[in-house]
Amino acid sequence: MKLKLLAALSVLIATSFISAPTLAQDHSRGWENGTILQVTHVHIKPGMFNAYINDLNGLWRVFLEEQMKDGDVVGYRMWSNVAARADEPDLILTVEFANWAAFDRGVEYFEEMSKKLRGSTEQMRQLGVKREDLREIGSTYNLQEVKFK
Repeated sequence: MKLKLLAALSVLIATSFISAPTLAQDHSRGWENGTILQVTHVHIKPGMFNAYINDLNGLWRVFLEEQMKDGDVVGYRMWSNVAARADEPDLILTVEFANWAAFDRGVEYFEEMSKKLRGSTEQMRQLGVKREDLREIGSTYNLQEVKFK
């Protein structure tokens, strides 16, 4: 019985030495946060693709280029889903923000920019209502880039 106990104890001790390196894994942070990518799925109404792209070429593009001047936006792109199936977006819009601070500008910043670019808040609202004739937004989500150090 003592021999079996001694053997079991030896196996336990040997196992603890073998598993010790797994406990000492490197948990240092070998990465850092990058930019923020906002992705928007757009379902364009039949026959309205050109009209919607032309609409984006106006206020959406100008608004983002203004934010690029302020350093909040790094870039933006449009992606056409050329063979969209049912319930898939026809167009995917991406906007790359420098960091999360771009989302913290406050209402005043965006109202001032809206007035500067298109007039009053009411005019902006009316333009938004007309946009609903062209498309429906499916979803919008934000992704944070993770970069190796």
